[in-house]
Formats: sequence, structure tokens, C-alpha cells
Amino acid sequence: MSKAARTLVICSKSTWHPRIRREHALARLAARADHRVVFVERPTDVRALSQRQALPWVQGFRGLRPSAVEDGVEVVPRSTFVPGHRGGLAGRSEQFLLSATLARFTPASAVVVTTLPWQWAAARRLSGARHVYDCADDWAAMTPARKDAFLRCYREIAAEADMVVAASERLAELFPDARALTVVRNGTPFELLDPPEQKAEPATLVYLGTLSERFDSALVTAVLRNLGPEWSIDLYGQCQYAGLQERPADELLAMIEGFGDRVRWHGLISRSQAASAIDRAAVAVIPFRRIGAVTGGDAMKLYDYAARGRPIVSTSWTSDLSAFGPPHLYEAEGAEAFTAAVRAAATEPPGHALARRSWAEAQRWEARWPAWEKALFGMGDRWKS
Repeated sequence: MSKAARTLVICSKSTWHPRIRREHALARLAARADHRVVFVERPTDVRALSQRQALPWVQGFRGLRPSAVEDGVEVVPRSTFVPGHRGGLAGRSEQFLLSATLARFTPASAVVVTTLPWQWAAARRLSGARHVYDCADDWAAMTPARKDAFLRCYREIAAEADMVVAASERLAELFPDARALTVVRNGTPFELLDPPEQKAEPATLVYLGTLSERFDSALVTAVLRNLGPEWSIDLYGQCQYAGLQERPADELLAMIEGFGDRVRWHGLISRSQAASAIDRAAVAVIPFRRIGAVTGGDAMKLYDYAARGRPIVSTSWTSDLSAFGPPHLYEAEGAEAFTAAVRAAATEPPGHALARRSWAEAQRWEARWPAWEKALFGMGDRWKS
């Protein structure tokens, strides 16, 4: 490690595998820049007992050393009792456990990055560290029952953080009084920038991403009916419906069961599998409802789809989608308009795919690193509208 290198401790909202999230890109980029990176995983909670994972759950409380080192990143597994966003007692318990883990792995003068509002109280106790909050989601919007508590967290973060990094301008607006703030958008994974190796299958849609309340199953159901029996959709991603762990909600199950083999749910896949999954589809879709965090964030699937050159049909889930999204993006609201957009996208000129791939290349994660590094290590500028 060079003299200029620092220790970067990332308190993640994800586990290390699969490496598909924003903080995975940050960890790998920092390690390539010769910084020591400690990736503190999202904790396993008491629900592991019902999944016959008691031993890993118990072991996660020890947190004595990293479980693995991959791509130059030290990965630290964790356990907790109840997820920290559930309530005051759950949050305090999680803060205590995270504090103990950070005390073991955070040397003086380290940079500590938190990604969830309830992590902040634990991280800020570390004296001598530089504290950065990386905001990719608005938890106050995602969890209405805890809205006031998370808004208080945002105010504390704004007052105390050495730097706030937001994934979009709309998320930056959550921290109007931040001491220092900058915007670093999501980016294109390098794994998806190789030229497509297969032709799309006709009349096939693809959705790659989390399946939750924001995924509009009712809209997709209506669109499939409008398109006719020759059309189908492949769904790739894990379920994260409130209170259902990783099980699908009734509305998604009804869609899967109602269309037989026209709706295929493949579950979570790795980045290495994403390219071929997207390439098989004639049209990629983002059927989001305009609710929760999605209204102000930045969807990584935009970069994934554009990297493969596929036409993209999306609802207008955020007001500035056309301003930051890829070229030749089809926006549509309602089943009739969405259906028409899918048909138009399936017969678009070939040059549109090349324009999207060129855009994705310019938005790759490596292009984000200079701004991210400056923000992390003390040279970032405040974002202004």
C-alpha cells in the first residue's frame, strides 16, 4: 500500500455476494487504487434460525476477522437480532453491535462510509476517523412508519458528516444543510461493456433488478395481455417485499401463475450472468410505480440495459429521468402507452443500440472514481443546484 493510501471501511447494506450493488463498485475501485478496503456486510438477523442457518448467525456475532479477501477487499460478516430499521430498540441494538465491529477494524485516520441512516450513530463514535455518508436510497420515503426518525437521522448526518455523497440530485436535496456534499451517480459495470454475443429472441421482455412494491405487477400483467400470447418476460432478481423476507408478494405470484411459461422468474443472478440475460431479450423494461425511494434515486438497471444496447421502456418513475437517462429511452405511463412503446422499441433503428452503448461506456464506474475518491478523502466540493 502506497504512502498516500488510506483504510476505507464500508458499512454496507448488502452482503459481498453477489457483487452487484453500488458499494461493491466503490469497494473494488478503492482497492484497485491501492487503498485498504474493509467491507462490513449487511448483518444476518434472527430469521436465519428459520432458514436453518443458526451456525453462521451465531458466528457472525464474533466478527473477529475477515472471512475472505477478494479483489483486495477484506470482507467482514456480521449478525444482529432484528433489522435496524424496524424500530427504536432494534436500531439501538444494531448500533451497539456495529460499534463493536467497527472498533475492531477501524484504525486511526480511516475513512468510514455508512450507507444506511441507522448506521450513523455507531460510526460517528469513532474518533479520529473521517465520516462519509453515501446515500443511494431515501429510507424516509421507503419506510413511512419510520419517516420522522429517518428525517432526524438525515439532519444529524448533515450536521456531523465530513462529506455526504448522493447518488442523484434529488437525494442530495435530503441534506440541504450538509457541511459538504457532492453527487456521484451510479455507473456501468465493466463486465457488461463487452459486445453482445447473441441476437435477441423475438417478443421477449426482460426485467433485471429487485422485485418489491415498486415493481408494478399489475402494469406488466396488463401489458402482457395487450401484447398477446407470443410475448413473454424473464424476471431476474430477488424479492424484497416488506415483511416477506425474500418471498414473492401475492400480486407477483398471481402474475407468474396466471401466465404460465410466459412469465419466468429466475431469481438472483451474478454480474457475469447479467449480460447474456439481457441480450436474450428484445426489449428491457423498468415498470416502476412512482413510490418510495425510487422517485428520487438512480436505477442501476438503466446502465446495465444501456451497456447491452437493448431498447428500454420505462415508466416515468422520477421527474428528471429523460435528463440523466440514456438516449432513445421510451417513457410511457399506463398499460396502453407502455404496450405501444414496447412495440415501437422492438422495431427501432439499429443505430439506437450503438448510441446507448456509447452512453453506457461514458458512464462506467471507473469514470465515477475520481469524484468519489476526492469526496472520500477530503477534496470534494459541495453540490449546488
